[in-house]
Amino acid sequence: MKIYIHSFSLKLRYISLIILLLISVQFTFGQQKAYRFHSGLIEVSGFTNAYNWKMKTDSVDCRAQLTLINRQLKAINSLSLTVPVNKLSSPNTYMDRIAHRTLKSYPFDKIYFHYVKSELLPWDDKDQYLVKASGNLTIAGITQVVKMDLIATVIQDGVITFAGSHKLKLSTFQVTPKKSLIGTLKTSDEVTVNFVVGVKL
Repeated sequence: MKIYIHSFSLKLRYISLIILLLISVQFTFGQQKAYRFHSGLIEVSGFTNAYNWKMKTDSVDCRAQLTLINRQLKAINSLSLTVPVNKLSSPNTYMDRIAHRTLKSYPFDKIYFHYVKSELLPWDDKDQYLVKASGNLTIAGITQVVKMDLIATVIQDGVITFAGSHKLKLSTFQVTPKKSLIGTLKTSDEVTVNFVVGVKL
């Protein structure tokens, strides 16, 4: 009888442990939710042999699957970013047209970033995180793996922002900077991308 009771007690504990684990797993993964673009700005800058240039756009499509527990960012399950090339603009419309042609806006009218993986680390503020991310960046139809550091911030109104800066060479994407003004104005191969993108449920 004692053996039977002891065996039954062990089984009960085993079942209870499984139930607790299932509840824990469901709680953790149940927090994964879909976020969409709320607000933000993408800025691309570089230089020529005559002056510096800068193009901006707030026309961004951003989608993310994020896991939060008690307003703490626990995981970036997925993240994608799409920027229409022709929406990148500056006060100089002539140079904009050259830039759009350089980026092969036809037929490759969009720039894509697809997140692959990251490491989340605490940052200065309790609502901020250093995201050491890597992903696939596609420009002019060519995809390259890029690594960058982002700062993720969980804001009170439910918005989560991702901010960062990344330098890249256009030649990596088989893009050749165009010349203008009968070849006298030459554009640099290196450009800098600065961005702040906010997403919300």
